[in-house]
Amino acid sequence: MNINKIELLTVDQVIQINKHIVAQERQRHTCLDKGKIDSAISAAFYPGNYPFQYGGIAKVAGALCYFLTKAHAFLDGNKRTAGIAATVFMELNHYQLFYPFNLKKDTNEFADIIDHAAANKISKDQLITWFDHHKQSHS
Repeated sequence: MNINKIELLTVDQVIQINKHIVAQERQRHTCLDKGKIDSAISAAFYPGNYPFQYGGIAKVAGALCYFLTKAHAFLDGNKRTAGIAATVFMELNHYQLFYPFNLKKDTNEFADIIDHAAANKISKDQLITWFDHHKQSHS
């Protein structure tokens, strides 16, 4: 894979994701700090060893999710925005997540793992590993 073909997310794209998410819940969109979004994106996409310091699209997505969750850049929807942004990043780069979701029991492993990261119940590395274990390429 050529690094020039990797699609990155921008601050404005993450803001648009949050606007859409909070609108669905009839909440008001408020970006508290664009700089926090930029820092979260930069931390995930830091150009270390190819492809990025965390190695692999799914692992970078996990780092992005973690850093956006911790950034608290929005008044509402930080965890939802982090999860969707990470998923969009994966889709842009021909990957998707597969995880247990049970409507009858109202369980969603993806939402649960992000909640655990936000509550410091799991580490960044554990979230990154979860993403890596739940990825599937569709290229």
